[in-house]
Amino acid sequence: MITTNLTGNLGNHMWQYSVCRAVAKKLGYEWGINPSPTYDYHGGMNQMYFMDVDFGKPVQGEFTNFYEKWIHYPHNGEMINITMLDNRIYSISDNTRLIGDGGAHGGIYQCEDYFIDIRDKVIEWFKIKHEKSLEYNNKLNEFNITLDENLCVINFRGGEYRGIHSTLLRKEYWRDSINHMLSINQNMKFIIITDDPEFAKLYMPFDIPTYHLDIGFDFYVVNQSKWVILSNSTFGWWAAWLNTNANKILAPKYWAKHNISDGYWCVGESYTRGFTYIDREGNLSDYESCKIEAKEYYKNKNLY
Repeated sequence: MITTNLTGNLGNHMWQYSVCRAVAKKLGYEWGINPSPTYDYHGGMNQMYFMDVDFGKPVQGEFTNFYEKWIHYPHNGEMINITMLDNRIYSISDNTRLIGDGGAHGGIYQCEDYFIDIRDKVIEWFKIKHEKSLEYNNKLNEFNITLDENLCVINFRGGEYRGIHSTLLRKEYWRDSINHMLSINQNMKFIIITDDPEFAKLYMPFDIPTYHLDIGFDFYVVNQSKWVILSNSTFGWWAAWLNTNANKILAPKYWAKHNISDGYWCVGESYTRGFTYIDREGNLSDYESCKIEAKEYYKNKNLY
């Protein structure tokens, strides 16, 4: 059996879950995951409650730990954790637990290459429960929100990001992203979906209707939207990556360290097929160009 620990918040759990299940499938091992997180910000709650998720077989027995490789890279006064596709994972033995580097309870594993070849299956793994979809659509109707061609959903991350200057996205990012969407459709309207509505209202450079209900509703709205502007959050990443309706998904170039990076991605291979990335000057890049630039950077810095 292959297993892993769920740590962090929902987006982290989905990365950990997906890589564990995908690797077990590829290697022909049984798998199982404890839905109660080892460490999180919601008191051990199963944050996937609104999705019809199979957690596999009961987790039993002894496991050998597989430690994901983290590159510790000093930059701009910070120690940046960079992770890349760790091919050692495809040589693990049965009865292995996938965790992080240096004793971390959980891994990062933020590279879609772990499961891009089975994307359709991953979409099914995280299918939103029918009754929850009905509930969330009723809420949208109550709020008079229609997720149509003229509405762009902004996923703003506050919370613990507030105190991390290098991670809390600059106001200019939101301005440039909104202006880009308006260049596509001058009649575009915007709403904000956020974990931190009070801070979002104070911080955003425009006066935009702001909503927060619960984890499931927030995820559903981003997941169903035609136009999306993302924060550098794993929550937003998953809601957007599983979105089969989106015309365009804008995201911050260099992801978690959009504010300060000189070419690295934090975490290392989080550039994503189908996303459009915007840099600090407002320039746009696609997946392929981001990947080429990042690979060259890591090669020049001897980070491989």
